[in-house]
Amino acid sequence: MRTGFLTAAGIATALMLTGCGGKDDVQGKTGEDITAKSSAGDIGEAYINEMTRIADALETVDDEASAKSAAKKIKVAVDGLNQMSDKLDGEISGVKGMQIFGGRYTDLIEVQGRIATSMIRIQSDHPELMDTLSAEMDRLEN
Repeated sequence: MRTGFLTAAGIATALMLTGCGGKDDVQGKTGEDITAKSSAGDIGEAYINEMTRIADALETVDDEASAKSAAKKIKVAVDGLNQMSDKLDGEISGVKGMQIFGGRYTDLIEVQGRIATSMIRIQSDHPELMDTLSAEMDRLEN
């Protein structure tokens, strides 16, 4: 069930806001590798890896050229996350959703904190670059 998977991610995001790192080539599972039969561990790894890709890209942004480069990297990660979500549609129970993120809670909080910190920094220091990045970030499925 897509809502169970997304609800678990949403809960983790909400928890991240109460608390508060890169490499360009994420190694390990990605969204493309995930199928409905993937284990909770593999799904969690792929999700964290795609989110890490986004965090890594955002941390490089300090001018128009770096924002455009980051947007390309974010597109790849968002495509992976959206593919994963589509492949898992209807296949994730609430319990499996908790298994996916429960064991990776610290990693999830860290990467989401990195994303939030970078977005705040970019918005404060370079608000003119937000349009370049927002186009890709907005593609994340809800």
